Amino acid sequence: MPVTADGPQSGPGGEILLYSAGLDSFPAWHYLGRPRALYLDIGHHFRAQELASVRTLAVRCGIDLTVSDELDLSAWDTPQGDLIPARNLLLATLGALRADTIWCVGVKGDHAPDKSPEAFERMSVTLSELTQRPVRVDSPFWAWTKTEVVRWYVDAGLPVDDLLQTFSCLLPGDGFEHCGVCASCLRRWIALVNNGIEGRFAAPPWEWDLVHTYYMRAMRDGTYPEHRAEEFAAAMRTVGVTV
Repeated sequence: MPVTADGPQSGPGGEILLYSAGLDSFPAWHYLGRPRALYLDIGHHFRAQELASVRTLAVRCGIDLTVSDELDLSAWDTPQGDLIPARNLLLATLGALRADTIWCVGVKGDHAPDKSPEAFERMSVTLSELTQRPVRVDSPFWAWTKTEVVRWYVDAGLPVDDLLQTFSCLLPGDGFEHCGVCASCLRRWIALVNNGIEGRFAAPPWEWDLVHTYYMRAMRDGTYPEHRAEEFAAAMRTVGVTV
């Protein structure tokens, strides 16, 4: 299983997956037929845990992985894991130096300025113009929720133990530990529990303060996306809570 460090790259062509060993990008690697994968270490505060997961799954599954530190965004990182503006545009640009099709995984309902079907279409047009060749930036899962992505993985008969080696947390503790009290952990728990999988969290995500002070209120007043509200409610029922 080749895991290569940053260095001279071959010419562009084919496809590459922007990979983070998350609950979206790991299933995407299987779904897309196991393409080349690129992990860009941008220097954020949870890089150690994320990189450990990236390397673990690369070894376990034989992922053709390049790990690169060419993009340092640590100056823009925050302890809370706030979104770094235009991060996905920067990632896609570096992907376009290596491939003609860049898979940057988003799911139904993602609405960040640089992570939506519309944003990826604009990136594709711009990168095609600037590189003077056809470049496509896309996600295979725009029509699927995170729960549906996990359902596809399970239905495909892929190992749940591997899925649990993925990493999705903004505020991890020491070691490989999901905090259970951040938005990423909440979404991870919902996707797992709705597929009958028990995730590992330092604290129960369904007891996180914001579940009651923000999420449940937003669902009741109709300001939370309907498809996410339905999956949230289904997950909460598994712990005996009615939304």
